[in-house]
Amino acid sequence: MTPAAMKLVAAFESAAQVAQDAEARLRKSMAEEIARIERERAFAFRRTRLIRLLASSATGSENEQSALAAQSQAVCGELGLSVDNPAHKEIIEHLEPLGKAVWQCACASEEQVDSGAANAALREFEQWFETARGQTFYALFEHYIPDTPLVDF
Repeated sequence: MTPAAMKLVAAFESAAQVAQDAEARLRKSMAEEIARIERERAFAFRRTRLIRLLASSATGSENEQSALAAQSQAVCGELGLSVDNPAHKEIIEHLEPLGKAVWQCACASEEQVDSGAANAALREFEQWFETARGQTFYALFEHYIPDTPLVDF
């Protein structure tokens, strides 16, 4: 190849490399964006699961104390927590404001339901948990606890 042809080919090779680098950057940023959105979706469903658990366990409670006790028991059962464990007890105690807000919504008529207090209490709990534990609360939902088979002797 002549020097002029080599220069021509080099220019196209350079353009191809620039295009390849741009594609790699875009693929990387898209993968990061997909991972971020996937995490948001997973946490949104876990939030829903938590609120559903709190609401369903408080339904039918005659007073706030019995509702909070039922919610505490339900959360412990769902996440494998124990009120005998100080770290778990602290989590349950910090969930109480959210439990109260959910119970108040559950007791309200459809026209009076205001999710604002529950949203605020949930955000406050999530921030506390992340600050205190260094991870998101919803990581607790990821721990698979296998069922223990029942054996008859």
